[in-house]
Amino acid sequence: PLRLDLSPEEEVIVSMNMNTIRTNGFVLEEDLHASPGNHYLLKAVPFSKNITFGVQDVKELISMLADSQGDCSIISSYKLDKTDSVCPSRVRAMLASRACRMSIMIGDPLTKAEMRKILKNLTGLRSPWNCPHGRPTMRHLVDLRAIKNKGES
Repeated sequence: PLRLDLSPEEEVIVSMNMNTIRTNGFVLEEDLHASPGNHYLLKAVPFSKNITFGVQDVKELISMLADSQGDCSIISSYKLDKTDSVCPSRVRAMLASRACRMSIMIGDPLTKAEMRKILKNLTGLRSPWNCPHGRPTMRHLVDLRAIKNKGES
């Protein structure tokens, strides 16, 4: 376990948001006999494939919680793009990268049913126009026959 060096305010934030911290994959243990600022031990950190999160990530999360007092269940909040979701930036970057790698790319053939399903899923997002990296998620399409027929009228 690593002893976290926190301010008294940060320790209060930790105690008030232990569920959010746990949801993000960090396991903290409280040592009531420790001096102020050293009450918490970092016992476990989340990891995913080749990414291991650490002290800086949990401190960032604590800082974000202090600023926003939000709640985060990583996958569902990110999926719903809730304004109150709070996750360390490295978690968001990892999820964004995975989402883009697994996504449909420009030029991939789709059936009408697949297109409808994608549009239905996009309607539940706050920002459906771009991927987490800022790339567009949609292209405007025109039926050239409709334009040609209009010109002949």
